[in-house]
Amino acid sequence: MPTRSRSAAGKKQKTKTRSASVTVKKKGSGVSVRGTVKTKTKAKSLPSASFYPYELSNHGDLKWQMDRFEKMLKKLSASDSVRVSKAYRFADEKHRNQVRADGTPFIIHPLRLANILMAEWSERDADVIIAGLLHDVIEDTQTTIREVKDAFGDVAAKLIDGMTMWKGSESPEVYLQRISRGSEKLRLIKCADALDNLRSWHECPKELAVKFPRWWRQTKDYVIPIAESTHRPAAKLIKEIVEDPWYLKQAQMA
Repeated sequence: MPTRSRSAAGKKQKTKTRSASVTVKKKGSGVSVRGTVKTKTKAKSLPSASFYPYELSNHGDLKWQMDRFEKMLKKLSASDSVRVSKAYRFADEKHRNQVRADGTPFIIHPLRLANILMAEWSERDADVIIAGLLHDVIEDTQTTIREVKDAFGDVAAKLIDGMTMWKGSESPEVYLQRISRGSEKLRLIKCADALDNLRSWHECPKELAVKFPRWWRQTKDYVIPIAESTHRPAAKLIKEIVEDPWYLKQAQMA
């Protein structure tokens, strides 16, 4: 999901909030009450709750996701927990001035990705979790591979390098083909990345909807085969999502 500046996100959200609120004068009194008018607008369509291991409202809740992350850290060894915590702080600092297209802090995406790996797929390899947390720092910030390697070692750095799409020299399709030939660890991180992005479709602003058909085809043609060769439960879930009527409709396939 694309990023945008915090100032742009804040401005858009503020405008939306103002448009939803009005000042109403109570009959027979001189008191004006600030409130929200209930209109007969159609409820927003949402994906099936069965695709989430938590309440849908928790998907974009940074505090809730952070609490989940901290609980999972306790299942790691003491040394691995320290390294993974360091990686989260590193990612949080690097992405501090970025937000997702839906207006949420960018860090929530790598945080959820790490939670998928640890909480849903029982991954305990610290290098895999670290690479999941840092998978966008090279591509979307000014961070270098050398910086990552010095901080987290060769194995994690190689995985992060593998997750980086080199814009201008790689199309998304070529990037996914490259990952399909990569290590099992690299493919697993990509599966978690794709799953979180699919779960976030309902949060995308309308202007991104034009990209849904391409994202859907990329998932079907590339990500599902990657998942089938890497993690069968992940492949099953991603396939169910892609074939779900809600997603087919969003991708203009139904």
